Amino acid sequence: MAIPDSNTADPTDKADSTSEGKAAPETGRPVRTSVFSALAAPQYRRFWFGSLASVGATQLLIIGQGVLVFDLSGSEFLLGLAGAVTGIATIIVTLFGGVVADRVNKRMLLAATSLLVAGLLFLLATLDVMEVVRVWHVIAIASAIGIVVGFDSPARQSIFPLLIDGRDQMMSAVALNSVVWQGTRIIVPAIGGFALAYFGTHSVFFAGAVGFTMMFFVMLTIRLDQDQRAPGRNVLSELWDGVRYVTSNKLFAVLIPVTYANMFFGVSYMQLIPVFADAYESQSDQALGFLFMLAGVGSLTGTFAIRRVRAYLPVGWLMILGSTLGSASIVALGVWTHFGPDPSGYANPILSPMFFVSTALMFFAGTFNSMFLISSMTVLQLRVPVELRGRVMGIYGMTFSLIPVGGLLSGSVAQLVNASFAVALSAAVMLGIMVIVTTIQPVLRQLRAE
Repeated sequence: MAIPDSNTADPTDKADSTSEGKAAPETGRPVRTSVFSALAAPQYRRFWFGSLASVGATQLLIIGQGVLVFDLSGSEFLLGLAGAVTGIATIIVTLFGGVVADRVNKRMLLAATSLLVAGLLFLLATLDVMEVVRVWHVIAIASAIGIVVGFDSPARQSIFPLLIDGRDQMMSAVALNSVVWQGTRIIVPAIGGFALAYFGTHSVFFAGAVGFTMMFFVMLTIRLDQDQRAPGRNVLSELWDGVRYVTSNKLFAVLIPVTYANMFFGVSYMQLIPVFADAYESQSDQALGFLFMLAGVGSLTGTFAIRRVRAYLPVGWLMILGSTLGSASIVALGVWTHFGPDPSGYANPILSPMFFVSTALMFFAGTFNSMFLISSMTVLQLRVPVELRGRVMGIYGMTFSLIPVGGLLSGSVAQLVNASFAVALSAAVMLGIMVIVTTIQPVLRQLRAE
């Protein structure tokens, strides 16, 4: 396959149509479209509502898995390991999953992966409710889920452009995908915290199995008229085509590694939230739910604010400031949770200054990181060639798997020192990376339009 010319899309050029709409001929300015405009496409609308169920199930898995491992072991390292094995398995498989996504019917691939994850969650819930579950069970099932997600993620990232009605809806589709993730992070942790407190960890795993089963049935109803499939070739050759395109395109070669680093260092603190919640003793489950929820509220705020912010900031600087300010918020969270007042000294720990400031910092971290992620994904989705979409977005999709892998490093540091130091150090590293990239790589500073 001939690799598309990576120099045809200079990042400083104006796009023929931005993610906010086509340029108005009389002004040359983009016509603003609603964040919800992609829902006008029937197939995308169906996919989006199905994603609410499966992503909500994923949020329940993240919360329940962390609590179960920490309850069984009391080890920060094993807490990080349980999340990391999912991410590592996904990373190993995702590159090949991108090749598969370009070869097969994406709709049926997503149906199959949804059904497999539902079965694995049902198995974990059954082991838990029978009280025979062990840490190694959780890690083994997490690994299996990670393998399945390695095929699911590239297909999920590459299918939704086929479900919308043109480029004008791209930023809407990307933002709505973020709304799914961030919206469920608001609602699901609160529900999950309640379920954990009154029904036990098995309840969230059963609910997660139901969510992925619903996604399976939704995918059976979707029809794709333009699901282009590449002819079968050598898998490694096809994989290399995607890697070669990314490395030869200056924007992709900078932006994807920066996104990797942002997830590994800047967002991996999420894996250690159960440790911080444990400080609230009898209210730890409720605190866990609220901490995750406030991060989700912040992310959703960033999702809806991004269009207004872009009126004042070029997209490149929006990404730079989003990652930088998000990381700075987590550094502050680490410092505050170490030096702030002990919540156990209060009659109601959740009403302590420690809790209020911690949730505020997680809100800010979620807001700024959301702006970075939506901007970067929109830019990449609009520039990736259709024939390489599965492979390139598979490479990009590994970013989300790096959160739990970074959590393994943070968990190890937390085991040696403490969780506050671990999250502050990790976020500080990300701050340093952004300063270096901003200084020596003008491609982000000069990025003006998708």
